[in-house]
Amino acid sequence: MTLRLRNLARALPALALGYVVARMFAGDVGGDGTLLDYLAIGTAQGAIYAFVALGYTMVYGVIRLINFAHGEFFMVGAFAGYFVLRDAGIEKLAWPQPWPLVASYAVALVAGALAAALLALLAEALCYRPIRKAGRIAALLTAVGLSLLLQNLARQWPPIGPTQRPWPAPRLWAAAADVPSPADGNYYEIRTFKSPSGESVDREKLVVAKGQRLTPANLQRLEALPGPQVFRKGELSPALVDRSIVLMLGLSTLVLWFLVQRTKTGKAMRAVSEDHAAARLMGVNVNRVIAATFFLGAFLAGLGGVAFCAKYGQVDPLSGFMPGLKAFIAAVVGGIGSIPGAVVGGLFLGVSENLFAAYVSTEWKDALAFVLLVAVLLSKPTGLLGRPYREKI
Repeated sequence: MTLRLRNLARALPALALGYVVARMFAGDVGGDGTLLDYLAIGTAQGAIYAFVALGYTMVYGVIRLINFAHGEFFMVGAFAGYFVLRDAGIEKLAWPQPWPLVASYAVALVAGALAAALLALLAEALCYRPIRKAGRIAALLTAVGLSLLLQNLARQWPPIGPTQRPWPAPRLWAAAADVPSPADGNYYEIRTFKSPSGESVDREKLVVAKGQRLTPANLQRLEALPGPQVFRKGELSPALVDRSIVLMLGLSTLVLWFLVQRTKTGKAMRAVSEDHAAARLMGVNVNRVIAATFFLGAFLAGLGGVAFCAKYGQVDPLSGFMPGLKAFIAAVVGGIGSIPGAVVGGLFLGVSENLFAAYVSTEWKDALAFVLLVAVLLSKPTGLLGRPYREKI
């Protein structure tokens, strides 16, 4: 009887989360400030933490390294997605709406994930691999130094810079001849101007305001240009963004679990996590396995970076600092080294923060993560789903 009660108690959080996610996808979350709304928003925010926490937990599980530069991989992924949405022009594809918009965000997610993953490979090869045998303190200091280096390089690099940038709004492109008369919204075109320094700068210029008619002169000028010439700004529903983030986390976790448990590379990762020397003697290429671990972890962080900035509408060189720090806390709370623990810790932290902000205080919301970290370390140092790790000295 006692065992059944314990199993039920362990299953209750998963059942509650499943109920919230089901209501999210059923469209029952309406943004009215109800408890269900706060739970849904917290679940989406926690899913972003989980994306980053998975990278922390994978790297720690294989080489016992806390990679504090992981938040900067998150930031680089976010900027890669930003540049794709701003400059790639995928939204101009001559497909029925909303497929050009869907394609642009899909490419932004892939670009962000790959940019973060490739940076992680470079960091592992140049920074972490040479000091792998130098001890954990050296590795930890290297990770902190790399984090600060990447932050400041981003601030000094002209295409990024130190200023905060608004996330590109969805653009619904159309041919000028297809603009209703009167217009059903504000329509813009992209015009190129010369800055005082002589550089070419693209700017949005209003062509016709909502309720007005496109002048014949403007129509004739625009029709002479190739492809779609004008666009109106769309909006992504917050509920749609939240559902997409939760769905992405669910799919990513299943794929990651399959890779780790059912593939040769995953078997090699598990072998290296147990004993580097023994794995090498069995023919495992340890360097390749560790590089693959960094790649997978940063790939997920890049997805989280694009999702985070799409949800909150802005990006800057410090975008990865606080989410990265909270994701580390989530990994510890869930049980660092455990993939399910990273997901549970991220969701738990996201929901706790939103409920605390809604019913207690918004000013102390960020402090809650550190309080939870201390509480878990004092009561259960291995985390909610972590297992004790024995190490021979």
